[in-house]
Amino acid sequence: MAPPRDEYHDPALANEEQEILEHYKAFSKFCNVECLTNPEKGKEFYDLDECMYFDLMGPVGRGGFEKHYDVITPYLADATSTFENLEIVAVSKTFGYSTMIQRLYGKTAEGDAFDFRFRLTSLLRKTEGKWKYIHEHFSFPIDMKTQKGDLTSGKGTEGAELDVKVGGT
Repeated sequence: MAPPRDEYHDPALANEEQEILEHYKAFSKFCNVECLTNPEKGKEFYDLDECMYFDLMGPVGRGGFEKHYDVITPYLADATSTFENLEIVAVSKTFGYSTMIQRLYGKTAEGDAFDFRFRLTSLLRKTEGKWKYIHEHFSFPIDMKTQKGDLTSGKGTEGAELDVKVGGT
């Protein structure tokens, strides 16, 4: 992936980009440590009433996210999540976005193994002093010859590293 263009990172918003990175670190801890025993805790990372989701299983409109969360999060709770090539851009003191490749692997609630990487774009809004997801869009690349999605996003299943770009650093 090409390095991000620094002109998208406003030095005056470096603190907000760092705050969003802290949000991701806390979300990663939730996904990898706390989700299996306390899936409800993950709701604090989302604006549940405003969140729109273009999920791997289909779109979820405003007002429907909490119901979707209550089904999908416990189902995939026994998982490891890694973030690759994470770039965070604050657009204002209360709005930012991120892009990344996320790997999610583990076992479903039924005990079936899964392992996939997907492209993820997230929009975040600072509400009552906390950054929260208001929109997420997940996708896989498509092989045009076979018309099938590449569930590894071209990476296979080798180990993933956290690769972060914040504030032009």
